[in-house]
Amino acid sequence: MQYLRVNTLKISPQRLRERLESKGMVLEDTYLDYMFKIVKSPFSPGCTPEYLFGYYYLQTVSSTVPPIVLDPSSEDMVLDMCAAPGGKTTHMAQLMGNQGIIVANDIKRERLRSLSSNVHRLGIKNVLILNMDALKLDRLQVHYDKILLDAPCTGNPVKGRSREITKEDIEYCSRRQKGMLDVALNILKVGGELVYSTCSQEVEENEEVVQYILDRREDVQLVDITYFIEVAKGVNIREGGVKGTLRIHPPDEPFFIAKFRKVK
Repeated sequence: MQYLRVNTLKISPQRLRERLESKGMVLEDTYLDYMFKIVKSPFSPGCTPEYLFGYYYLQTVSSTVPPIVLDPSSEDMVLDMCAAPGGKTTHMAQLMGNQGIIVANDIKRERLRSLSSNVHRLGIKNVLILNMDALKLDRLQVHYDKILLDAPCTGNPVKGRSREITKEDIEYCSRRQKGMLDVALNILKVGGELVYSTCSQEVEENEEVVQYILDRREDVQLVDITYFIEVAKGVNIREGGVKGTLRIHPPDEPFFIAKFRKVK
């Protein structure tokens, strides 16, 4: 299944739909008025003038949930800790109306090319790109109103895997995710909010990471986001293994989402 998110900073959903359907693309509505499921296309959706103009971004419907749950505003200073290739970064910029500040970080310099390309193609003006190890971001001593940690993970079969994932891979990712989440909460302002997400189906990378933080820290609380089950009509979304969290299941791309608030 392929989806496109309309870049409302440049064009209205209705106008883009008219342009693409006039060329033979068949689109279907989703729970978002600015996202369409591509039912059929006589051409590659990534090779149209509209794509090159930055009128839309190709991504899964599942990956739209973390930015919406975070709900950044035009007044916020936001950190996207693992930002490349930029789907969630540019979505947040759209939600913020190209206002406020987003610091989009990624550890791999080569991945910053795709991030920078997408930011420029979509006409995003409120993004600063940073090349750092997320585990060292607290050294900058900068604090944020909102943080998105879409953590590196072992992935899932729906998205595709290049090799078989071992128990050691899962344990390594879990340790790194716990460290990243700890650092993220250290640089979150009091009263600020953080969304943690992965596209892994493994409990060790999801519920266990959340429970580790809740057991270890007294300065944060988990925010119940299960209201979103009713919002995301048509998405196979349910409550996660920790009360108040979300899990998206196949046939949609699997995702886990949790939201924290720093209380002191």
